[in-house]
Amino acid sequence: MKLPPPRIDLRGLTAVKLGVRRFSLEDPYYLILAMRWPTFLISVLLVFLLANLVFATLFWLAPGSVNSARPGDFGDAFFFSVETLATVGYGVMTPATLYGHLVVTGEIFIGMFLTALATGAFFARFARPSARLVFSDFAVVAPYEGRQALMVRVASRRMQGISEATARISYLRDEPVGHSRFRRFTELKLVRSNIPVLSLTWTLIHLIDEESPLFGMTDARMEAEAPTLMVSIAGFDEAISSTINDRKSYRREDLRFGHVFTDILRDLPGGFIELDITRIHETVPAPGGIDQEAAVRAS
Repeated sequence: MKLPPPRIDLRGLTAVKLGVRRFSLEDPYYLILAMRWPTFLISVLLVFLLANLVFATLFWLAPGSVNSARPGDFGDAFFFSVETLATVGYGVMTPATLYGHLVVTGEIFIGMFLTALATGAFFARFARPSARLVFSDFAVVAPYEGRQALMVRVASRRMQGISEATARISYLRDEPVGHSRFRRFTELKLVRSNIPVLSLTWTLIHLIDEESPLFGMTDARMEAEAPTLMVSIAGFDEAISSTINDRKSYRREDLRFGHVFTDILRDLPGGFIELDITRIHETVPAPGGIDQEAAVRAS
């Protein structure tokens, strides 16, 4: 049965790649990191069982090669292999012949490599930095300082801040060129593209003026361009002392015109500020309300 082409999810921007394999042994490091944890753990277990089955078969094929093992009992051969591979050696079963010693030597040699590879794989997966950022589910277009602006909200799920946080919003659209169509990237200018530290929440703001590709947007043009907004955040995560980056994409159905984000900050006694990150996605209609076409037209 022919497998469907791999689907790649780029934080909301889904692509289908032809001519590539879903899993390839030519790039084992990427394969290990790209696996989900359940798949990774099952794969390690299968390799462990397979290695023990191979060596157990070698012991089983030579009756008498292991002391105290019942002749023809595959279970004894298998568990002796497990004890050997794990370098446990309870002392009940031991190699009895030159053949048995040679097989044990080979198993210990291969076991060192398997243990090193499994340990390295676990470390690589645990040591990989995770951004732990949360983006609003929707991007809003709402009034801002007398004009219209595109806004996206982002926050960190960790208690520590993200130093030197930098944001970018790219506008992806289809553009006809001759008889072909190209996917164009245009970076949207932000009111503020970087902040010293992201500790609470950050609302990215792009003014829709005459220089904005969103200026004068209509339903027909939006249908033709099939736009996608890609938001990316980079910075130094103080919690894990590592540079992190994350991104999210917004399609046409993820845009809310004439809406604003609800306030999720609240002052507490003692000078503390409460951030309710569970409400980061909430929006409400902007005062007065605006329709879609007016939302993308500069005032």
